[in-house]
Amino acid sequence: MKRTRKRNVSVSDRGEFALIADIQRVIGPTKGSVIAGIGDDCAVLRGGDPNTYLLYTCDPVVEGVHYRSRDPARLVGWKAMARNLSDIAAMGGVPRWAIVSIGLRSRTDVRWVKQLYAGLQAAARKFGCQIVGGDTTHVKDGAFVVVALIGEVERARITLRSGAKIGDSTFVTGVLGGSLRGRHLAFTPRIDEARWLVTHFPVHAMIDLSDGLSSDLQRLAERSARKVGFEIHAAEVPISHAARGSLTAALNDGEDFELLFTIDPRHVTALRTKWARKFRVALTEIGRVVHSTRQVTLIGRDGSKTLLTPAGYDHFATR
Repeated sequence: MKRTRKRNVSVSDRGEFALIADIQRVIGPTKGSVIAGIGDDCAVLRGGDPNTYLLYTCDPVVEGVHYRSRDPARLVGWKAMARNLSDIAAMGGVPRWAIVSIGLRSRTDVRWVKQLYAGLQAAARKFGCQIVGGDTTHVKDGAFVVVALIGEVERARITLRSGAKIGDSTFVTGVLGGSLRGRHLAFTPRIDEARWLVTHFPVHAMIDLSDGLSSDLQRLAERSARKVGFEIHAAEVPISHAARGSLTAALNDGEDFELLFTIDPRHVTALRTKWARKFRVALTEIGRVVHSTRQVTLIGRDGSKTLLTPAGYDHFATR
């Protein structure tokens, strides 16, 4: 009897987030000094200070994926650093040290490289972070920038993705959507806002919106308790001018790098009042955490309810 050969499964078949889960199973559970590993915005590690955790994150920026060859080098550098700063913000932390590795074609203009590092340094310096090393290598095709960043956070202020509680109010900072019209190169990571939040309020769960609201809501649901889900009001989702009024863009475009967090509703009035006095950045309550099997429900303007399918950016999705 002829045996059928099993077809290989590609990373495109699996998708980015299923692939990450596969990798996590291969690596296995974390041990010892690791407080949180794969599955959060940063790895959380015990350091020498018993009252402080170390935060570690690493993000690449790849030509043709995260930026175009014609984009200004200074903005490419800013984005490469700011993506990692945004991860530190999502944990309530303070960025400290960065290592930068770059892959360049041999005929790359040195002026481009200097402008790239000017952008990296501008973003790092704005938030008190130092670039302390890195590496360079040659590539034949697409260039890349990889930033690895270490931060710190007080044990009492660490905020993970996994703490959402039924009844919590759900908030986002800023406005969403339209990132491809230039916003993805010039965003400001919400370090200051996140630090203020975790200093003044007991934030239960938080994530930075890198892949789109629809996908990142699902991540919060999956990392929290088994019976947790979200109800989100379409009318409350803050849409950027660049998204041209498109709710779909606000839900799915990604690379907003705003904060998505949950908090006990008893703190909402104080949060709104104190936030308005402190920041010019918008703060919007978009829904609540509900009893559910990790589902996200979108409530339409007419009151209708539909399941919100994660449709944000996936690096390995077929396009």
